[in-house]
Amino acid sequence: MATTPNILIPLQFTQLIDLVKSLPKKEKQQLIEALNQDEPTAVPEWQKKEVRKRIKKYNNKPALLVDEKAALKAINSI
Repeated sequence: MATTPNILIPLQFTQLIDLVKSLPKKEKQQLIEALNQDEPTAVPEWQKKEVRKRIKKYNNKPALLVDEKAALKAINSI
């Protein structure tokens, strides 16, 4: 079994960002997946509660809803 040598190259954070930006798209995706493996996938209970509250609010007053096109137009105009 071959071993991989460990090489320490001191980098500034901005240098690391530049290196990541220069990666091909496929390798960026692999990096994202590797970093996200350590992240919990469970949705926190407070967030579930907030979503349920908002759904109830909009079910009671559908006129409050903004359609996707209008929302994106408003966001992009900022």
